[in-house]
Amino acid sequence: MALLLNELHPGWRTLRIHESSPEFRGVSRKLAQECANYVPTQYRPDAPLGAVIEGYRNENLEKQTFEDGAFDLVVSLDVMEHINDPEACFREIWRTLKPGGAYIFTAPTYKEGVRTERAARLLENGELELYREPEYHGNPINPQGSIVTFRYGYDFPELIAGWAAFEVRVVRFSDRHHAIIGEFTETYVCARIC
Repeated sequence: MALLLNELHPGWRTLRIHESSPEFRGVSRKLAQECANYVPTQYRPDAPLGAVIEGYRNENLEKQTFEDGAFDLVVSLDVMEHINDPEACFREIWRTLKPGGAYIFTAPTYKEGVRTERAARLLENGELELYREPEYHGNPINPQGSIVTFRYGYDFPELIAGWAAFEVRVVRFSDRHHAIIGEFTETYVCARIC
């Protein structure tokens, strides 16, 4: 994320940046410390959307309260695999970006996955519908973690481009100089051209 941020948007410190679900370390810490127009958000379903709670604005990526074209960049690290409705999420991110803006994010992409697979769904009544063995990842505001709702395959860029008018680029790293090697090194760059 940091390498692409510096490569594609070297003036990021002056941009308006929304980061969803940051942990205060790594690139998230750098953004918070060096970007004057940085807006960190977490999602607490039991609190009012748009409220600031413990230094984070409460936002549901699928139904954001931000105005149209609010940001130059949106970033997230390993959030998309926990989204219940990724189509709504990508449309909302597109809406909140200025023309020429971009959404840069990481999400596990499974090399054996030609097609994206839904793993779980949160129903309107609050129940969880499982389609495979449940898998949880860490969550900075919930010690129980977050359920994995999607396992993304190599069709993910085409899905994104079908959901919103993004030009999608996938960068896969094998970079020994920066110690970025192994599986799950994909970083997605979704550019809003218009």
